[in-house]
Amino acid sequence: MAVILLTSAPGAPGTSTTSLALALTWPRHVLLADTDRDPSQVVLAGYLRGMDSGGRGLPSVAQAHREGRPLDDELWLHTLPLTDDEHIERRFLAGFAQPAAVKLFDTVWSRLGEAFDVLDERGIDVLVDAGRISSQGLPSGLLASADVVVAVTRSSLRSLAALRLHIPTLQDQLRSLPVDVPLGLGIVGPSEPYATGDIERQFGVASWLELSLDAKAAAVLIDGAPEPRRFHDQLFLGRTRSQAKRLRERVEGLRASREALVAHV
Repeated sequence: MAVILLTSAPGAPGTSTTSLALALTWPRHVLLADTDRDPSQVVLAGYLRGMDSGGRGLPSVAQAHREGRPLDDELWLHTLPLTDDEHIERRFLAGFAQPAAVKLFDTVWSRLGEAFDVLDERGIDVLVDAGRISSQGLPSGLLASADVVVAVTRSSLRSLAALRLHIPTLQDQLRSLPVDVPLGLGIVGPSEPYATGDIERQFGVASWLELSLDAKAAAVLIDGAPEPRRFHDQLFLGRTRSQAKRLRERVEGLRASREALVAHV
């Protein structure tokens, strides 16, 4: 089981598209959590085509926290179905309904992260779309709950330049945590124009994920464009399914190594 946090520098490199595509192809039960502090509700308005959340999402999670209800037991009740898959449960935790609500969540991040850990223990993987790295970084409560962090970037000079500015803040935060949380890259559009190997060498960070640029697939996922026939069997999601499997196996390997190291201490 795993908690994987995805983030990016400013410049719309495709973090939400990547997170959603992974959630739709993930090989186990999964929760996609929108924790972006610059709320845009792209999944609700896009892929879910304006679905009424019924008040569920981060605002209702904050309300439950204020009322003293344990989020470990409550969290699943605040999620929405992402698909009607009969074999693998795919759920969505909607993000902030208005920008002003973000500040009210400052005391909730750590408890939310702990609730993610409990889902992990129950056999549900969690994909956290944390949005952009701000000048202060990301909420430490979220980072501490993650098994790994994936910084998503395109291979364009513009996207890489933005990541170069913001990744040191994220790395400093990760180093300050009481637990080791590895950092990897997610490359959207590898070799368009820069190759993954070149990007890895420039940043000194390994790439754990590569997704192709596919404007038509992205339009379905983020803009709510009509879903083509057999969309989930087409090339983009087929490749993403392979990448999701590889990423999960990598995370499981890292966890096993960490647990073995702790056992020998």
